[in-house]
Amino acid sequence: MFELGEPIWRSTIVIFDEISLPKPSRFFKRQLSVDGIRYKANVASWSFYIPELQLKLLHSFDGHCHCISKGAPSRTDILNGRNVLSTDRYTVKDWQNVYKKTVARRTAENFVSAVRLQNAGIGPKVLDVAFIRTFNAFYNSNPTWTCGLIIENLYKYPRKAQSTLQDLERAGVIPDRINSCIRQQIHGYVSDLNSVIGVMPTNADKDICELSSELENEIHATLHQHNQYA
Repeated sequence: MFELGEPIWRSTIVIFDEISLPKPSRFFKRQLSVDGIRYKANVASWSFYIPELQLKLLHSFDGHCHCISKGAPSRTDILNGRNVLSTDRYTVKDWQNVYKKTVARRTAENFVSAVRLQNAGIGPKVLDVAFIRTFNAFYNSNPTWTCGLIIENLYKYPRKAQSTLQDLERAGVIPDRINSCIRQQIHGYVSDLNSVIGVMPTNADKDICELSSELENEIHATLHQHNQYA
């Protein structure tokens, strides 16, 4: 693990060489490997958190957002336009949009939202941005890459009153479509930002595009450098 020289977004891109996420089992239900060292992890539908490293990373399928929920529709079906949805909560287009979104773009969206939540006192402190050069996941036969945020562990925060939709509005953040960010708080703080239509910052298109582009450039430069010496 090492850090790129110049900080971006008032943070640093912290780079890890490799993370391997095995298929959940009785023995590996909450474990994964980071640069050859095994850590405990909290694995959710759209992301996973490694408390010891304070890493919250997105599930990635060939560099795009992915959902491992049992109820999630097949990527192949959705991207080919087949309606295999069992409910009308989301449309095929909704699922296509999130499956086509790069994890770099979603990381930029999450970064802006998370910083606003932190500044409003209803989210964890954002420490850095993380990039994983090689991400091996049980759901993807091809190694890929992923990224996410380094954020403080909310389970170590003292409990406070539950955050409200009004708190998010004042922070400049739009809740996810089904308000899971409100229902699934940790000690009164907003933690769950990802969904089919996830949490988003308001009036932040310019910042998101700039941050996403900067992260993509750093990723491509790092991968190019890595390939030269591979």
